[in-house]
Amino acid sequence: MKILKTAQPEKPLVSIVTPVFNGRRYLEQTIKSVLAQTYDNIEYIIIDGGSNDGSIDIIKKYGQQVDFWSSESDAGMYDAVNKGLKIASGEILAYLNSDDLYYSDTVEFAVDYFKKNAAAELIYGNCDFIDSHSNFLYNYRYPTFRWEFFISRHTSSIPQQTTFWRRGIHHKIGYFDSGLKMCGDFDFYAKAGQCCRIEHTQRTLAKYRIHAASLTTMQATQNKKEVDVLHRRYQVFKGARRSFFRLWAEAEVKCLNLALMFRKLIRYVVKK
Repeated sequence: MKILKTAQPEKPLVSIVTPVFNGRRYLEQTIKSVLAQTYDNIEYIIIDGGSNDGSIDIIKKYGQQVDFWSSESDAGMYDAVNKGLKIASGEILAYLNSDDLYYSDTVEFAVDYFKKNAAAELIYGNCDFIDSHSNFLYNYRYPTFRWEFFISRHTSSIPQQTTFWRRGIHHKIGYFDSGLKMCGDFDFYAKAGQCCRIEHTQRTLAKYRIHAASLTTMQATQNKKEVDVLHRRYQVFKGARRSFFRLWAEAEVKCLNLALMFRKLIRYVVKK
């Protein structure tokens, strides 16, 4: 059952969706990071894909604090995200995967940003990377959104776990493409970037977890195939023009993270 939130003047409702399937190991940490937000007008929705690993027990543990949850088979992560978004009531929307984390003031910052920047329709920030034990690995900085450079890359330059958007975007471009298993967020930002204002903030808004069982790790080949599909879908420039945008885009990201690139190079040399 969905709990109806009471309207609060000057405090727009923020709906956060967590899709999960057999994510017991990290799910509780994710839930806690949402429930611990300093912003107090949040609608939290968890959509489980029919887990059999004990994830449901964790969800039930927080059942009184979660506004809606369900458990049934689905067509994958983006199908689950769409289910949650379609029942969400918030003016501002987001989704956080079941192994990633927010900082305690992430939602408060996002709401304040939208209040101060009326033209912004989707925002994203920088991201910290953590390991399977939640230890900090490094901070990653991302470039300002420019559609031509964004769509030319082989990976999305928008960290999904840091994104928040106004619900009006869905009236313009619809929801996530559930036919994609890995790059639905890449596709969503590409569609949004053609008709909506996307803004980047230098604030670090979330923690992305690197671990052996993550979809990104396990489905690298599928991810590459889907990026190729998106390049064809959006008719990425060909020939010299395509090479220019791709090389410039990749160089831009590396320049923003020169210190990190240098540390990785040093570790590589030492290992050799």
